[in-house]
Amino acid sequence: MTDPGLRDVMDDVHDRWRELRPDLDVSAIPVVGRVNRLARIVQRRSDDLLAEFGLGRADFDLLAALTRRGGPMSPTQLADETLLSPPAVTKRVKGLLAAGLVDRSANPADHRGYFVAPTAAGRRLIDRVLEVQLADERAVLAALPEEARPAVADGLRHLLVALEG
Repeated sequence: MTDPGLRDVMDDVHDRWRELRPDLDVSAIPVVGRVNRLARIVQRRSDDLLAEFGLGRADFDLLAALTRRGGPMSPTQLADETLLSPPAVTKRVKGLLAAGLVDRSANPADHRGYFVAPTAAGRRLIDRVLEVQLADERAVLAALPEEARPAVADGLRHLLVALEG
């Protein structure tokens, strides 16, 4: 049940569009608007936190993907895993190479392609940063009641599965 006294900016956006354009179905605004707004807030928090370690969120995501995978990945695999564009992956890989956090090796099956893997320094950094990042993510969720989290996660999972195919 929604708390009638609890309102946010998306309630105002929804209500204003409903007033201005009663002919339109604006029912998606509260969900999609909140997801977008939350994503931006979390991204900003994450970027601020990770800057202390010399990383941005995209750098962290690439390094985390490489570490989770436990083996080299192609730029295409990294783009698929992180939802970054191929040019963004290339840019981030160059920065991580320069910082000594990843290594690049030739792809023997494709002479134009290459693989990327974390260096020992990259793995050490992700180990340190991951703890701090996860603590911040838990802090973000602190305002969401514990009993509501599974339903929120499940609803978002349904959306992702439908949208990602």
